[in-house]
Amino acid sequence: MRLVLILVGLVALVPGLAAAELVINELLADPAYDWNGDGEIDPTLDEWVEVYNPGPDAVTLTGYWLRDGLGETPHLNLFGTLAAGEIAVFYGHHAVAWQGENGGGSSGLSLNNGGDTVELLRTNGDDPDQLDVIDTHTYEDHTADDDRASGRLPDGGQWGLFDGLNPYEGDLEPQGTGCEPTPGATNDCPGGTPTAAASWSTVKAPFD
Repeated sequence: MRLVLILVGLVALVPGLAAAELVINELLADPAYDWNGDGEIDPTLDEWVEVYNPGPDAVTLTGYWLRDGLGETPHLNLFGTLAAGEIAVFYGHHAVAWQGENGGGSSGLSLNNGGDTVELLRTNGDDPDQLDVIDTHTYEDHTADDDRASGRLPDGGQWGLFDGLNPYEGDLEPQGTGCEPTPGATNDCPGGTPTAAASWSTVKAPFD
């Protein structure tokens, strides 16, 4: 019995794994590429947020929502079914279409290029009118420059900066991993696993 309690406690301490809940896995706020494949580059339609299901069960996504942390109104009601261990990516054009159908304007995912907070919400089982925040990620200004993504590495793991298309050479945290953004695909960049935060002065000290 004691071993079971210890294991339950350890699972509860692992971010994103408690109760096998969905997590925000990767996001890109400042597109300079046609990420949604519609033939045009659009700062609203080509933004994207990726959601990951660590399992063990498949999840119907209609009870889940994405929202900019600055407001109260969701920007998108998710759709489809996500199997255990799988990833779904939602683009700005999905949000614009949903907002148009529900009288919500046309702001899309509303990811601020100067840094922002993104929230993943779930409909409360006891009160369908209430949305509970189940995961959140705040990204910084330098992580939202052209075609830089913030993502977990590996999927469901620690957050890092995916700057393979636009290398970051500054000294702010998080530092770049050299990984390229991977909307809808596994985050498995070789050698790019984020480590504990360290200042640039600490990193370069042995070479001075």
